[in-house]
Amino acid sequence: MTENSRIAMAAINKWVYFSLNYDVVPYTNKNNNNEIVYVPEFIPAIKWTCPICHMVNKWQLAIQSKDPHTYLIKFYTELDIQNRRLLLEWVLNYYNDEIKLCD
Repeated sequence: MTENSRIAMAAINKWVYFSLNYDVVPYTNKNNNNEIVYVPEFIPAIKWTCPICHMVNKWQLAIQSKDPHTYLIKFYTELDIQNRRLLLEWVLNYYNDEIKLCD
């Protein structure tokens, strides 16, 4: 197996564990009468290329399915390329609770 394959497999493994184990935080939605909503911790942490309220709305749309196993995937697929990269970089830098494939 090549080093690139090992790196790719580790990144995919990290993403899978993250998609099932992200933490949520309260967020005051200023565009909706200061309603407090719970969003994944990365939403307020990342410096998106658009207003955060837009990302909160995308998250609210993603969770309408009521199937928590698909929330992050649905959210990710609605992002543009720059914001996908920002999310992936955040996961690579800040999520470390996955079960590692090797030492």
